Amino acid sequence: MSNNGNWWSATENDASNAYNRNMNYNSDNMNLNNNNKNRGRSVRCVKDCSKEGISPPLFHELMTAYYAARRYKRNTKNQLIFERDLESQLLKLEHELLNYTYELSPSVCFINDFPIKREIVAADFRDRVVHHLLCGRINPIFDRQFIHDSYSCRVGKGTLFGIKRAQGFLRGASSDFKDPCWVLRLDIKGFFMAINRRILYNLTLKGLDKVHWSGVDNVDLTKYLLKKIIFNDPLDHATFRSLPQKWIGLPQDKSLIGSSVGCGLPIGNLTSQLFANIYLNPLDHYIKRSLHIKYYGRYVDDMLFVHSDKNKLQKTIGAVKMYLKNELKLTLHPKKIKLQEAHKGFDFLGARLYPNKVLPGKRILNNFSNSFKYPYKNVFKQQNRVKSYEGIFKHFRYFKSQF
Repeated sequence: MSNNGNWWSATENDASNAYNRNMNYNSDNMNLNNNNKNRGRSVRCVKDCSKEGISPPLFHELMTAYYAARRYKRNTKNQLIFERDLESQLLKLEHELLNYTYELSPSVCFINDFPIKREIVAADFRDRVVHHLLCGRINPIFDRQFIHDSYSCRVGKGTLFGIKRAQGFLRGASSDFKDPCWVLRLDIKGFFMAINRRILYNLTLKGLDKVHWSGVDNVDLTKYLLKKIIFNDPLDHATFRSLPQKWIGLPQDKSLIGSSVGCGLPIGNLTSQLFANIYLNPLDHYIKRSLHIKYYGRYVDDMLFVHSDKNKLQKTIGAVKMYLKNELKLTLHPKKIKLQEAHKGFDFLGARLYPNKVLPGKRILNNFSNSFKYPYKNVFKQQNRVKSYEGIFKHFRYFKSQF
């Protein structure tokens, strides 16, 4: 027996060298190296200890992150290029992460017109793998810190869950529909483009410090990735896939091009969805604990309040406005402050809610109508398109529609 060992892989580093793992008697680290192929003797298997409570090595984390990243990106060009040489790509990525030399690739920027016009800045597939790696490490910690009625991008939550909770709010605030109640809806102006990256970074570290980074492997690497991703300028060296005239008519607060220095997160990245929840989590707790609003829920920046006292909700508007301005450097959208009696019905998460029924919203109905007016040429896709709406309508009561 010697004082160190090498385990060779079949993956090339270049024409002359291949990757290998190295272990030494005086260290519990497993190093990634590359040496001349002619020095290789054999390939040995290493025991998988993941089922024994031992944290998986970074390569295994990256493999899991890769499968998660490709779930809805299968057969896209970047995904296929990455998969064509999967082992080498993951080994190279692992090497960069362990040596803190990882750099994000240029993003792709374009305008998406459906269902509403918005700017999308999409990360390269390689970076999406890293996004899933980071979220896999920190999301379980923050999910426990979020309030129950934060619905966006969380397992077991979503729009339908939010709609059902809103129904429960109406029932609770009206004493089972016996008394009148009021509904307040608020929205943040240009939310993603107005997120202050420094405040976001500090809030993220604060949330992880709160639990002493419990359950996070390689804290230094996680901190490195947080800083790298949060402070990255997504438009730096970005490729623009849409023509310049496509931005005509898009409000300035809906584009990173017009965002303030040090502000803005790209719509389209997994990390942006998690960071959005982290950013507004202090607001959620302020509303619940300091303002004592029992019936409150939020989906991204769409906020819903239900209360039996109209004056209470009127005071809430000012309190939320001041908190957003002073603590998060955000602004309420002045045209989307809506306070009304619940029995008149209100829109929330694509539905039209009344005390005794829930109907599909106008956008869903229009899109359903258009699925017949402008059908797909592919019969199979058209059938699935119609069935998807049939599935949605099963969640609504008293649905009637004329086309």
